[in-house]
Amino acid sequence: MSNPMVIDQFVTRFAQLTPRAEAAVDGIDRVDYETLDNRVNGLARWLMGQGVQQGDRVAVAAPPGLIYYIALLATVRLGAVYVGVNPRYTVSEIAHIIGLTEPTMCLIDTRLDSALGHRILGAAPRISCHEVSAPDALPSLDGVPVPSRAMPGDVAVIVFTSGSTGQPKGAALHHSGLIAAACAQSATSDVWADGTPPRYLSNLPTNHVGGIMNLTLASLVAGGALIFQKKFDPAETLGLLASERITSWLQVPAMFALCTQHSSFPGIVLPALRTIGIGGGPVSKKTLAALRCLGADIFVEYGQTETMSSLAWSAKTDADEVLLHTVGRFDPNIEARIADANGKPVMPGDVGEVQARGNCTMRCYWKNPQATEEAFTPDGWLHTGDLAMEREDGRLVLVGRAREMIKSGGYNVYPREVEQVLERHPEVSEVVVFGAADDVFTERVEAAIELRDADHPPSVAELEALCRETLAGYKLPRRFHLCASLSRLPNGKIDRVGVKKVFR
Repeated sequence: MSNPMVIDQFVTRFAQLTPRAEAAVDGIDRVDYETLDNRVNGLARWLMGQGVQQGDRVAVAAPPGLIYYIALLATVRLGAVYVGVNPRYTVSEIAHIIGLTEPTMCLIDTRLDSALGHRILGAAPRISCHEVSAPDALPSLDGVPVPSRAMPGDVAVIVFTSGSTGQPKGAALHHSGLIAAACAQSATSDVWADGTPPRYLSNLPTNHVGGIMNLTLASLVAGGALIFQKKFDPAETLGLLASERITSWLQVPAMFALCTQHSSFPGIVLPALRTIGIGGGPVSKKTLAALRCLGADIFVEYGQTETMSSLAWSAKTDADEVLLHTVGRFDPNIEARIADANGKPVMPGDVGEVQARGNCTMRCYWKNPQATEEAFTPDGWLHTGDLAMEREDGRLVLVGRAREMIKSGGYNVYPREVEQVLERHPEVSEVVVFGAADDVFTERVEAAIELRDADHPPSVAELEALCRETLAGYKLPRRFHLCASLSRLPNGKIDRVGVKKVFR
């Protein structure tokens, strides 16, 4: 098979070309491409028996691992749509995802959380669920190979990303765009320099475009191996880099910071490591200097869920100044620009919004036509909401976020979602949630709260408990600023800029 056009065809291709090449490692479980293809076929047949048809959604609640990988590939092989559910999500967050996508089936990896199935059934009692306690326990049916039923333009996955209103939206990402992004990622992060296939450490969430495209698919399109780590741990990460001869290490800044600060990092030798890719925000000068000691090429990249990830890259030969202060140049193979409010490209040195058009953009926000319409200009340019300027050397500098998104540990946190939760407390009058600089997570979430009665303030424990009821841990404010009143504009609205200046 040559030139695969849909995701699962790459598995069949390498099962034919390099059947004994290692495809994935999950603890003690190791599978080659022929085995992977057979297991994908078996699960696909089982899903068909459960009534999954082309265009249906299949939810998968799993950490990085073989259960996730096989489920993703079996789903798209049927022409169905993969919906990742982060096992860290609360009942209310799960209920929103399941309610909007209406999956025919939900597969649940219970290895890290035996109660995960109960939470999902609590969120969506009518959904058909199947719990899996080990990769070899995935359901399977024997029979003839299942041919790929997807078309290149079909939606392959739905990835949820919060919006400025606080309501998470499902970005519908298609096969052709994901494959193009994965091929670009693979070419940038690992080019078979010594004639061997790449080996990627895979430990980003399986509902995140970074985990799905930047790691999973970038390895798959190159016939590489995914080395899964179910839960990030700095010591284990460093151990896997060495023992599994990882060639491509792609992480978010917080992960790199925690690894380089670990006691086992000084003096570590990683001869197999070829490239280090930094996404989701800038690393600190100290972290970058530590990574340089490993001797691998280092690059930064910039993108977002709605563009199926990377729009811009730095070169592997770029100096530290470029990596610390820019996100490199736009990928020449995609259509991207920096434009003003009227849709006119701005000159170098001027600030505008990053916009993209064409095959690199999502199909839509699932079942949200209004948000989809607002996301695109009339002539098809996607609003990223990110403000940037182009330097004279062509490199891009991100200067702000039009939608006030907080980037904490590689995760997107939108203030309004957190504010709405805190406003439920009876002693809370107004809330402004914002990001503050953090050495490890790039930004941390903080909240400034105007009290109804300053003499009866809620405790920090109360506010934290309220947030934990409905928000994932990375969205929780790390600091609460309680006050009698927040600064206001002449029209009576909260002065959000002024509040941030006071408490940041």
